Amino acid sequence: MNYLKEVATGYTTTRAKGSFWQIRINPQTAKVIETKPLVEQACEFPTVAASDVGQNLQRTYLSIHRPGVNIAIEMFGAIACFDHHAETLTVADLGENRYPTEPLYVPNEADPQRGWVITVVFDGLKNRSEVWIFDANQLDAEPVCCLGLPSIVPNGFHGDWQTA
Repeated sequence: MNYLKEVATGYTTTRAKGSFWQIRINPQTAKVIETKPLVEQACEFPTVAASDVGQNLQRTYLSIHRPGVNIAIEMFGAIACFDHHAETLTVADLGENRYPTEPLYVPNEADPQRGWVITVVFDGLKNRSEVWIFDANQLDAEPVCCLGLPSIVPNGFHGDWQTA
């Protein structure tokens, strides 16, 4: 929690490495059956498609650090998708001085096998925020769309997708 306290000051020094684990619990006994690390790389803010909550997951989306950064002073600079069936991690590195909020999955109502991943990105080089939209099946490709916002959205903004 000290790291989060420092974020608000604009100067962090605490190394807070979150990692992504799977924990299986027996619902009858409430005992832990298994614990298994899924992503060892420093990451945070896992999200899933709303339709996957409480189900056997296929994908989890998360914020992740870019390779080689000092995680004590650098914010998350990439988003990623962990595929639970293939046990693979796909990373969308947003580039130097770009910082995303947690990625959110947006379903394609016309095609349930497809969707998008959206994130609000603060671009430190341009000093502005943008909404970046990725094809959920090609997260490591360029975004399909980047939308400029009229003002900066503070880092730490959290959201959810609600279909109209």
